[in-house]
Amino acid sequence: MAKRDKLALIDPETGRLHGYVLSLREPRELAALANPTRIRVLMALARRPLYPREAAKMLGLQEQTVYYHVQALRRLGLLEEAGTVRMRGAYATRYRFPADGVAYLFGEPRGEAAGRPPSPLFDRVFEHSPVYMVLSSPEPHGPYRSRGRDHFLAAQLAYSLGAAYGPGRLRVVLDTDARERLEGAGLIVFGGPAVNMVTAAMNPDLPVYFDMSRDNAIVSRPSGKMYSDDNCGLLELAPNPYGGGLALIVAGKHLSGTRAALIALLERPLEAAEPNRYDPSVVAHVVEGIDGDGDGVVDSVEILE
Repeated sequence: MAKRDKLALIDPETGRLHGYVLSLREPRELAALANPTRIRVLMALARRPLYPREAAKMLGLQEQTVYYHVQALRRLGLLEEAGTVRMRGAYATRYRFPADGVAYLFGEPRGEAAGRPPSPLFDRVFEHSPVYMVLSSPEPHGPYRSRGRDHFLAAQLAYSLGAAYGPGRLRVVLDTDARERLEGAGLIVFGGPAVNMVTAAMNPDLPVYFDMSRDNAIVSRPSGKMYSDDNCGLLELAPNPYGGGLALIVAGKHLSGTRAALIALLERPLEAAEPNRYDPSVVAHVVEGIDGDGDGVVDSVEILE
């Protein structure tokens, strides 16, 4: 099965990120895509992960026809598994297209996309200065005496942001540091209210929030739904609780949920920047992490709302 490079699609005039594309390398791969039904299947799986039966019903096609095209797209390396369930004694697999399109390059990528913001959401946060990445202290702190364990995830994001916005724009602090310095700043806050005191300060007023009385479950005011799976997380833009600026919250019910939120931010950047489907006045998403390859680590994500 082919391994695809994922490339950023950047507007050369504005520098804005429009999405990600998977690169094709050979003419036969273009020929394999030159099928209207196959393109329809790919477009359906680009919107959200689906089982072949679901895609067939959506497109008005026979399930076997969809399954045939799904297998062809898998051989091309254009689809990923997004979870498997047992149905009527057999296993059914859900598939997703992990990009926004495909591209055929007549040479090697030239690298101009390097250093671009990984998501349009960061442009909004970086409108304010300075910008602080707020990590939860690794020492026991707060009412739950929790320790921060997500610093390795934040390091990946900090590297990308440093390359995108230049040295000195992003500063890293702990949630136990003096809060006065955060006034008027842009914030990128990692971790839920049990581990990060800055998230805890915002949590009661968030459109999508953590209910600490229900084992840290995620509750959405826009949809009225509650999400209690350990792999669930949220991505949310909210006012800086200390005045001025915006805060981007990347948090999960548990560590795996925080990982899922970060994957959504990096791999589904345009969807992450869209408003909540139940309330277009807020940017607040609930995501669910998926362990597609069964190794015990979340490696893909579904945006639930």
